[in-house]
Formats: sequence, structure tokens, C-alpha cells
Amino acid sequence: MTSEGAHRKASPELNLPETTGTMMVRTRAKKMLQTWKNHLVYLLALLGVTLCRGVPHGLGMRLGGWFGGLAYYILPRDRHRALEHLQIAFSGEKDRAERQRIARGCFENLGRNAVEVVNLSRIRKDIDHRVTILGREHLDNAMAQGKGVLWITAHLGNWELMACAMAHAGYPVNVVARKIYDERLNRLLLKYREEASVRVILRDSASAGRQILQALKKGEILGMLIDQDTKVKGVMADFFGRKANTPSGPAALAVRRSVPVVAGFIHRVSNRDHRIEILPKIEVQKTDDPQRDMVENTERFNHVIEEQIRRHPRQWVWVHRRWRRRNEYDPAEEWKVHLNL
Repeated sequence: MTSEGAHRKASPELNLPETTGTMMVRTRAKKMLQTWKNHLVYLLALLGVTLCRGVPHGLGMRLGGWFGGLAYYILPRDRHRALEHLQIAFSGEKDRAERQRIARGCFENLGRNAVEVVNLSRIRKDIDHRVTILGREHLDNAMAQGKGVLWITAHLGNWELMACAMAHAGYPVNVVARKIYDERLNRLLLKYREEASVRVILRDSASAGRQILQALKKGEILGMLIDQDTKVKGVMADFFGRKANTPSGPAALAVRRSVPVVAGFIHRVSNRDHRIEILPKIEVQKTDDPQRDMVENTERFNHVIEEQIRRHPRQWVWVHRRWRRRNEYDPAEEWKVHLNL
């Protein structure tokens, strides 16, 4: 072999340390960028809290909707993602112009939600006049069984306000939630929830399972948002005609512990008023095939959620990557999800 050929053969090995070093530098740069981004988001959140609490609520709501609408135009990745998901859900049902209106409405609703969350202490004073609760008898009948209640819901309307309103109405409310990526924002949101008498169970905490079972044993409400693809045990269940990784915890609890399941949703009627609709208890399938029951019951929950989203499409979070996984969540395969493989 000539010296030139030997050099060509050895070059990949000689370049490997440099390539590895470049990757390490890029990783550190990415982490640094994310850290600064988190600082910026937190500072903007504090600024938003101060602004929203310093102006009349009606003006704050109009500003929230305006800034949400502005975000639709200045955040192209989120806008394109929302439109892509609307194409999946409403292909052949709604034209492009209508899907764009829905996507923009989604951003506007999120802006209004943010204003309401930071003003929960103000809203609670007259929440009975702002939020109407329909179907309360379905919840009361389920709670009368003494096994606790699984409340299935979605990121629809202002779901934070719904938990606050139900707690204000005298119901013992627990919600299962994930920890926010930034500890400061996480503490801020937990503070708002706890001030509203909503008990939060962080799903990643070591005591989450014990807290969930304790809440049900005491006959309380356990609220679970199952409309997103999260890093929890799930099954591939139908959602808008396409399989989506969906948390299977509610179905497992309903079958194994015979816990009654109700679905409840909140819808924005105006900048001021909301309506909570509690639906009749969902009948849960229980056979000799646990895996089949898990999928069947999860799909039943999904269909209820889908129906509500179809009724109020502008109030759902279309920016979430609902159909990103091709299979059930598996930590060992997570790298493929991030690479869109």
C-alpha cells in the first residue's frame, strides 16, 4: 500500500477525537443557550405577571389575546406544527383558511389562559359568577361510590381554572401534573395551584403512586390530563383517526381498582365567562384480556376528548406534538423520537 493510501485509511481515526470534541462543544453550547433561554422566559413571565396584575382584568384579557395572536406570527415553528396537526385531524373536513383561523385562535386562547392563571386570586372572589358548572350530578353519583373518582380531561379551554373552580365548589381536587423544566416556573405554578386549594401530585416524584392511591382511598377526585404524548407508560390508541401514544394509567386504575371514571371539560364562553361540562360516567370494559381492556378503555377516553375538541377546536393546544411517536413510549427508543425517525 502506498503512503498516500495508508494516509487515507488512517484519516477517519485521526479525525475521530476532533469530531468528538466538536460534538462536546456543541452540546455545551446548546445547554448554555437553553439556560439563557430559560432565564429569559422566567424574566418575561415575571414581567407578564406584574403587567397582568397591574391593569384591569378586562384589559389584561384583551392584551393576553393580542399577545397570543402575535405569537402565532412570530413563532413559525409552533405555527407550522399547529397547522400540521390540524391537517392530520381535519384533513378533508376543513379548508386551509379555516385551519389557520383555528390555529390562530389556539394561540389567542393560550394568551388569555396565562392572564387568568396569574390572576386566579382575583378571579376566585367572584368565580361563582364567572364559571357555570353543568352535570354536577354525574360527579356526585360517582363520588357516592366511595372509591374516589378519576376525572379525565384535556388541555382544553382553561384547564387550570377548571381545577380551581371545582375546588372552590367544595370538591377535594387532586391533579397529576409533570414538573416544568424550569424549577422557578414550576414553583410559581405550584403556588398558584395551591392557593386555589388544588393539591398537585408530581408524576415524576418517588411518592406519586402512593399519593394517587391515598387520594382515591379517601374518596377524592383525581384529575388526569391524558391528551398529550408524554414520557409515561401508555398504549397506542386511536385519536382523530390516527394512533397516538396515550397514557394508560387511568385505564389501569379504573379496571384494577374499579374506580369510576367521569370526563369533565371547561370551555371559554367569553373573556370573562366559562362553562364546565361534566359528562355521565364512562362505562369501563373489563374482560379476561387486560391488555385489550387497556387499549379499548383508553380509546374510549380518547373519543370523548376528541368529541370535545371538535366542538371547541380553537381552545385546544394544537402546538403539542400529539402524533410524534410511532410506538408506545419506550425510554430505550427515545432518541429516535427526537431525531424524528
